[in-house]
Amino acid sequence: KINMVNATILAQQALAQLEGVKAELDTFYLFWAATLVFQMQMGFAMLSAGAVRRKNTANILLKGLADASIGALLWYLVGYGFAFDADAANPKSGHTGNAFIGSGPTNFALAGLSLHNGIAHQEESKYGGDWVHWFFNYAFAAAAATIVSGAVAERCTITAYMVYASVLISFIYPVVVHWVWDPQGFLSTGNESGSRWLCGMIDFAGSGVVHMTGGAAALVSSAILGPRRGRFDESGKAAAGFSGHSMALTVLGTFLLWIGWYGFNQGSTLVLIGQSQTAARVGVTTTLAAAAAAMGGLFIKRLLPIHLGGAVGPVWDLAHTCNSLLGGLVAITANCSTTEAWAAVLIGLMAAWVYHGASCAMRRLQVDDPLDAVAVHGACGAFGLLMVGFFTPEQYTYAGDSEYGVLYGGSGILLAAQLSGLLIILLWVLTCSMLLFVPLKLLGVFRVPEAIELAGLDVSKHGGAAYEDAAPEPTLPAPVATSAA
Repeated sequence: KINMVNATILAQQALAQLEGVKAELDTFYLFWAATLVFQMQMGFAMLSAGAVRRKNTANILLKGLADASIGALLWYLVGYGFAFDADAANPKSGHTGNAFIGSGPTNFALAGLSLHNGIAHQEESKYGGDWVHWFFNYAFAAAAATIVSGAVAERCTITAYMVYASVLISFIYPVVVHWVWDPQGFLSTGNESGSRWLCGMIDFAGSGVVHMTGGAAALVSSAILGPRRGRFDESGKAAAGFSGHSMALTVLGTFLLWIGWYGFNQGSTLVLIGQSQTAARVGVTTTLAAAAAAMGGLFIKRLLPIHLGGAVGPVWDLAHTCNSLLGGLVAITANCSTTEAWAAVLIGLMAAWVYHGASCAMRRLQVDDPLDAVAVHGACGAFGLLMVGFFTPEQYTYAGDSEYGVLYGGSGILLAAQLSGLLIILLWVLTCSMLLFVPLKLLGVFRVPEAIELAGLDVSKHGGAAYEDAAPEPTLPAPVATSAA
């Protein structure tokens, strides 16, 4: 009997150790994914630097560094608490939470974790799961803010940048996160409290939550700020001389972002144990969508006539190919875990058309977006959300009531949830962005003075050019005043 008791105790200890190893492996997996997502800041930095003119390189790089730094502090203080309500999941806390915004005390400044007490999740705290969850979601928040900086590049003040980045990371973005990814959110598929809208909205890794949110804010900011001086001629056509100064940096940034996207998408399983097949499949769908979008964009720009946005020449357009690839990655982000491989290829090809159409529309509307952030992130993000409603088979869905895509015989409720969720998020972000950017313009702190813009922000605001050995870049002449007639 003693031997049996000892054997039972040893077995229980071994099982406990095995569970601990599994938990620590999951923590390491999410830390690895979060690190990949965070290194996307390098990708954004290189892409942005390559897409602006040489005289504004240091300025856009500083904003990238500030995104990561401001984002970390504000996500720690308030953003994470607004996004995820850890206390609502703990019956002992007495906190019920709500469907709009996080309000429990645990995640504000990590107050509930600072003493390793793990108020909501004691086992997760023991193995670092709740700590690494903060880090993973911080990397997402920083990415959302960086999207906007590309749209207002070359003419936005540092003061205005710090204001909008702070508001976006600490409030606008966390509210959307809470709606979709927190079990209390009314758009969350995991909401079982009765406040869920339809079957909930599937957005596995953030086509809408991260990219469309950033893209919508970018649209409002670039429209209110106005185009770079001389960007459009008197007839409304895009003027020459505004191309990025380094295709090498653009391509480097694209590859860094592509690599980081594997942390973005695969890491959104949040754990490896029990989800390894899903994570592996996500790697395949992510790769296929990116590749299909890149090749689709390459031939779209080459073969279309000039009046439909085709290249002059025609030529094989490298910049357009890079942005098409990124558009494919954005589009597959919502449905990378819920779509089949063949559908990922199709979604990538369609995303290339969505990017091209949105980019052309922005130029027709004379909304100046140096990095095409609105087309890549906003338009392709919205497209990705909608594709969930079409291309989700029953065996892959995790929507409420097991709703699935209409192309597989679904009822259409999932598609309705995706569309309505998309519109709700857009209404929130566009409204908040208007309330943010209009006052900045009225106060005169949004845009740099004309002389500084023409000279370049590097020499005017950052103590010198990014390339000290480079010849001065030609600047556009100041516009000549004309009569209203």
